[in-house]
Amino acid sequence: MRTIRMDRKRSAGTIAAALAIVAVTVTAPAARGDDVTGTPTPTSTSSATADPGSTATGTTTTAGSTTTAGSTTTATQTTAATTTSATSPPTTTPPTSSHPTVTPPPSPAVIGRTAPVTAVKDLQVRLKLVGRFTYAITGVYWYAVDRSVLDFQQAQGLPRSGVVDQRTWDRLRSLTSTPTAVGRTAPAAQVREVQLRLRALGRWRYAITGVYWSALDTAVLSFQQSRNLPQSGVIDGRTWARLVAETYRPGTFDAYRYGAGLAPVRPAAGSLDGRCRTGRVMCVDKATRTLTWVVDGKPLMVMWARFGGPGRETREGTFRVSRKYEYVISNLYFTPMPYSMFFSGGQAVHYSSNFARLGYASSSHGCVNIADLAQVKSLFSKVRVGDKVVVRH
Repeated sequence: MRTIRMDRKRSAGTIAAALAIVAVTVTAPAARGDDVTGTPTPTSTSSATADPGSTATGTTTTAGSTTTAGSTTTATQTTAATTTSATSPPTTTPPTSSHPTVTPPPSPAVIGRTAPVTAVKDLQVRLKLVGRFTYAITGVYWYAVDRSVLDFQQAQGLPRSGVVDQRTWDRLRSLTSTPTAVGRTAPAAQVREVQLRLRALGRWRYAITGVYWSALDTAVLSFQQSRNLPQSGVIDGRTWARLVAETYRPGTFDAYRYGAGLAPVRPAAGSLDGRCRTGRVMCVDKATRTLTWVVDGKPLMVMWARFGGPGRETREGTFRVSRKYEYVISNLYFTPMPYSMFFSGGQAVHYSSNFARLGYASSSHGCVNIADLAQVKSLFSKVRVGDKVVVRH
């Protein structure tokens, strides 16, 4: 009977050991799929966190283990450890995004190293105007241009790429542009003047028509390129000043303005001859081929004038108006002399239809001819007998 009880105890112990083994097996963490890739991850073991002083009994349990209180406790601790490992959130490397951040490419270059020489010259000219390029305008794109572009971008708060992209080019052009002086809607007389001045410099080979068409754009651009000016193709203030400076010298007759049908430039009071600065004076200047009506030192009217040719020169000096005739015919040349104001013998200031028709291709017989009928008529109504006449060269 005792033997049977002992067998029962042994059987119970064996069953308890088997159940412990089953418990360990069931509660051990199975390999689980990675949350991101789906691949299995290694199973954690309690040895990774085991106390350095523990024995192998705590990590391995076999079917032949003796069911002692110590072994049972060890199995329980192992189960608890593995349960904690199974329920704790896994430590994994953050997944790589399937859409990585892409750095946008730099803006395309408007003017690069392979740009035409004319385009590089335009860039160098504009950089020089803003004080960023101190070298010769050569049209060669070298490292000094890169440095100048970088300096300009930094000064303007632009991205420092060293590349002349659209934003950089737009800012540079806006800082180096001047207002339009003569555009497509300009009066025909102004356009004729441009054509005449360009012709004088060999840049216009067409007729003087006063019509602004594409050939004028080309001629203006050619002039700008040859003079190292910003290449806009537009007659802006800077281009116009350069064009006038090369085709007009102060103190000489501005034939281009006359040929274009424009009025002469009214002189400043300070530039008048000293004899013209007091009283009422018809101030005649042979150098600029003009007559200016001055009252008390203030220029009020200016008009083109023509003088006598060789052997019949208009006399120079200070004179007085001796007589006036609204209409008279020359006794020597039998030509009409409307609105005559005589100042020296038979020489007078008067209107000339010949001057209005032929311009400076001809000359007078010694008188001061005026080509604008309305102007000379207005002048005639203002001038009095006894007013001063100054003729100078």
